[in-house]
Order: sequence, then C-alpha cells, then structure tokens
Amino acid sequence: MTAAASALTWGLYEQLMPTEIETIFAHAPVAYLPWGALEYHGKHAAVGLDGLKAHSLCVELAKVAGGLVLPPVYVAANTIKEVKDLAHRRHSLNFKEETLRLLAREHLEQLADEKFRVVFLLAGHVGQPHYDILQDEAQKFNAAQTATKIICTSETDLIAKDIVIVNHAALGEVSFLMNSHPQCIDLARLPKDRVPTLADDAVWGPDPRESSAEKGRVYTKAFVESAKQKIADALGL
Repeated sequence: MTAAASALTWGLYEQLMPTEIETIFAHAPVAYLPWGALEYHGKHAAVGLDGLKAHSLCVELAKVAGGLVLPPVYVAANTIKEVKDLAHRRHSLNFKEETLRLLAREHLEQLADEKFRVVFLLAGHVGQPHYDILQDEAQKFNAAQTATKIICTSETDLIAKDIVIVNHAALGEVSFLMNSHPQCIDLARLPKDRVPTLADDAVWGPDPRESSAEKGRVYTKAFVESAKQKIADALGL
C-alpha cells in the first residue's frame, strides 16, 4: 500500500478500488447515502438539485468525519409533479411510494451487510410522505438490529431555522448549489419585476434572487458542524 493510500480517510465509493475502500473503512466505518430526486426546480436550477445538494454536503461532511460517500439515489416519490393545481408537469420523475420504500430498505440491508457501523442517509428531497417513508424505514431498521446505526435526516433538520429553512428552489437550496455546482444555477432566469412564486416559478420559500455562493458556504459549514457530532455520537466517540 502506498503512503497516499494509507493516509486516506474518506472517498467516493464508486471511484475506489477495494484496498482504498478497506483503508477508509478501517479509519471510519461510515457510509453516506445521499438521496435525491429528478424534479423541476424552475427555469433557474438543475432538475437534479436535490441529489447534487445532498451529495456535495455528504462529501464535505466525509472530509471532516471520514467515511465513504455513495452516489446519489435519484428515486423520489411525492415530487412537484404531484402537486395539484400546478402547471409544472414536465421534467420531474415521480416513483411509487412502495418503490421508494423497497429501495430504501434494500440499500440499508446492503450497507449493513458491508458491516458499516453508521449509515448517514441524507434526504435532499423532503416532499411528503417521501421523507417520512425514508425515516420510517430507518427507524424500523434500527429497531430490528444494533450492528448498524442509521441516521436519516435532511440538511434543514440539522441547521438552525434562523440560518436556513425548508424550501424548494428558493434561497436555501439555490445557495447550496451555487456553492457546490455554480454551473447548475442561473439567477438571470428568475423574474426581475416580481417575487418568484410556486405557481409561476416552482419557488417555495425565501426569494432565491438573494442567493449566493457565500451563503451556501455558510449553510454548508453549519450543516457539517451539526452532522459530524451526530456521527461521532453514533460511533460512540
């Protein structure tokens, strides 16, 4: 093993060879499972926002806490496509709730079979009951065994409400993506003469025209500070 390989503390699971995975696992037996959606987020944001956001946050967390970051799962139920009286019908994939439940259960089973002590499932999409389903499967899994601890959460559950709140394609989500994937945001496509709305722009929450990469960095730092403690507690550190 090279000196560089032996110094590895985190990595992208799908890009690593077994020796590197085992080195990181020995340091931190933690798997990060970003869960996103392919969903319309207005003309100003990429449809993969939820998964891109969750994955980038998991990467920043893994750099601090150690562990292996899996690719995002882009299977979501209860997307904006299902919201009544909205015209935003295209550019969203909406899966059955039973499909979501099955995939969540099998992901957790597979990661437990790999002997991870902690699985950090980060839900980038918190539409309901999508988010409740993920949390329910995590709770059932934790109740059934003790070898692997599942932490199922979202970024806004871990950040104070005076910093960022639950939103859709608004200030919080857009700022996160401006920090991690600036090429996936174009604020110029937002209306200039009115406040963006859910009906017209798929925006729910604080005005995204006030978004910035700097705010995204502040939000990300707050998330990492909170989340790393949850992982340390789960590992008994």
